[in-house]
Amino acid sequence: MFERLEKINERPEPFQFYTASDLWTDEHTSEQMLSFHLNEAIDVSSRNAKFIDQSVEWIITEFNIGKKTKIADFGCGPGLYTARLAKCGANVTGIDFSGRSIDYAKKVATRERLNINYVNQNYLEFETEDRFDLVLMIMCDFCALSPNQRKEILNKFQRVLKPSGSVLLDVYSLCRINVTIKYRAHFKRENRRIQNC
Repeated sequence: MFERLEKINERPEPFQFYTASDLWTDEHTSEQMLSFHLNEAIDVSSRNAKFIDQSVEWIITEFNIGKKTKIADFGCGPGLYTARLAKCGANVTGIDFSGRSIDYAKKVATRERLNINYVNQNYLEFETEDRFDLVLMIMCDFCALSPNQRKEILNKFQRVLKPSGSVLLDVYSLCRINVTIKYRAHFKRENRRIQNC
């Protein structure tokens, strides 16, 4: 019995369990997460509204977002970034695990007559023939993934990006930023190699 209790109380290895489906599809949890997303004054599930507005303004300027820009937002939640970017004329696709958040985002897009393609799916499993100028992963989703999942998602980004495309990740630390910069350099090398074929 003591051996069993000891096993039950063992600390799991980092990233030993992937519980995203439990978090994003549970009725109570997804309802709470959506309410946090929509609370414009706090930084819980999303950044506060002022920060999002400033970020979108920066994204539009930094990545020269216009009417022909194709953007994919991995982990789009209720569309707080996708709606703002679509209002600038960008062609936006949002992917999120939470059906509740996607339903909310679709209602906003319909009400505001925004042409946004929303996909209710785990973004690790998302596949498309579309190619994007910009891929977003906001609110530190990248850091919540295991090292293997990070490699998987970066490979996916490479597949869905246009040769001159960019990836924008929101990360927690300078260490993560340095890793991201290395991958960005890798993407540039790979894109040059693809262009030279």
